[in-house]
Amino acid sequence: MAAWKTYTPDGRVLEVEHTYGAWTAVCSGARGVGLTAHEAITAALGSEEATIGSEEHTIEAWVAAHAAQLEAEAG
Repeated sequence: MAAWKTYTPDGRVLEVEHTYGAWTAVCSGARGVGLTAHEAITAALGSEEATIGSEEHTIEAWVAAHAAQLEAEAG
């Protein structure tokens, strides 16, 4: 799978790769690695619990949705 690149809701660049069974995410110089895209992205973004526009929409929900999409594409 080629590198996937997007912007987080707060405007940071997020790059994610899946190679040799591991996921790697890089955001604002922070690197996260995990067995799932969700683990890697969460590690790269840090532990900040931020809302996106309203209390119902959190960065965690955004990560979960994008991680699920990436994992589905990776097979």
